[in-house]
Amino acid sequence: MRVRLFCSLAIAVVLGFGGFGLLAAPQAYADPDAQSQQISATNLSTQATDTKASKPAKPSKKQLKAFKKASADFALELFALSVDAKGKNANVTIAPLSVMNALAVTANGARGKTEKQLREVLGDGASMSRINKNLAWYNSKLVNAKKARISSANSIWYHNDGSLVMKKKFLNKAAKYYSAEVNPSDFSDPATVSSINQWVADNTNNMIKRIISQLEPADRIAIVNALYFDAEWLEPYEHGSAVTKKFTNANGAKRKVKMLYGEEHKYIEGKNVTGFIKPYAKGYSFVALLPEEGMNASEYAKTLDGDTFRSLISHAQNKTVRTGLPKFTLTYSNDSMEKQLAAMGIKLAFTDKANFKGMATDAMGNLNIGSVVHKTKIQLDEKGTKAAAATAVIMKASAAYVDPKEVILDRPFVYAIIDNTTKLPVFIGTVSNIGK
Repeated sequence: MRVRLFCSLAIAVVLGFGGFGLLAAPQAYADPDAQSQQISATNLSTQATDTKASKPAKPSKKQLKAFKKASADFALELFALSVDAKGKNANVTIAPLSVMNALAVTANGARGKTEKQLREVLGDGASMSRINKNLAWYNSKLVNAKKARISSANSIWYHNDGSLVMKKKFLNKAAKYYSAEVNPSDFSDPATVSSINQWVADNTNNMIKRIISQLEPADRIAIVNALYFDAEWLEPYEHGSAVTKKFTNANGAKRKVKMLYGEEHKYIEGKNVTGFIKPYAKGYSFVALLPEEGMNASEYAKTLDGDTFRSLISHAQNKTVRTGLPKFTLTYSNDSMEKQLAAMGIKLAFTDKANFKGMATDAMGNLNIGSVVHKTKIQLDEKGTKAAAATAVIMKASAAYVDPKEVILDRPFVYAIIDNTTKLPVFIGTVSNIGK
């Protein structure tokens, strides 16, 4: 049997000139260079394939250390804020890597204080050049094997009515560092919404089928990331190993679940928590963190930061641990992740004072991020783990043998799928309310 985790995430960051989330442009202005600009953009979508083949340079030891810290800090702060926004009874799953890729593409079009705030949150103040190089290297080094694979895709969609002129330098960076394909589109045509959603579905193995429901007149640019993960356990659970047990939800209700019992060899113990690490066939591991009795997953998530999370992983003990892992299927949706990102320090980007002059010029006015949408789906059973994520950034005109330990996940817990090399969470979530 195989334990499989299906996880999908969709984030839409929309920039425009009003209260909506997309980038909008006026209908009256006609740019004589618009046609040539669109041709260049279309060509860039094919250049992305060549970019993937290149080998980004590995960061220096100092740069890599800074990247790991900044990325872990970003992931854990966004996770804690997302959990807090939903409350203790909710199940939350986010894909930090997907969010970072989409926001980094967006940040390349920012200038002034808007860019500075994005750089502070994404890279602890590192330059955009360094953030681009770090993420390009990291994305290229993620393990892709027969029994453990991950794929990340980026795309840029913009309204090509002639009033919006995309900056070629921005598009070139998006292609060079993020292999982003560019799609000039008619945002007034409902077919564009279908095309964006189909792109997301295609790049998440149909796990995320819709990232946006409509495009408003002010919507101008959509920047989308899709992340898909599929890995089998290194030691799969035996066929028929699932046993019906009780899971105590965050609200105290007891529900029946199918529990997978096994034995792992990496035991986690820290303040208010115990847990274990279960490796996949190659490159990745599943981390389970069970808060102490009386503390729910939401409360524990608030105590986690990047350093604490990485310390728990790096100090895992080589001890036998008896484990119980419930099977579950969960969905998560956050239609206003901009609130969490603003709380992290990205403030100007969501106001009429935003500066995205490095991305495009728009006769309608100033561009700003209107909304960020994040959706996930996860299914865990016996053989491995599948996960998918889609992130859309939409620009809008602004406006030694011992007695084994035991960790049975029969109450709310935190989990993560980590990259073994950096110990960074590719996906991270809470399980607080499952069972029948």
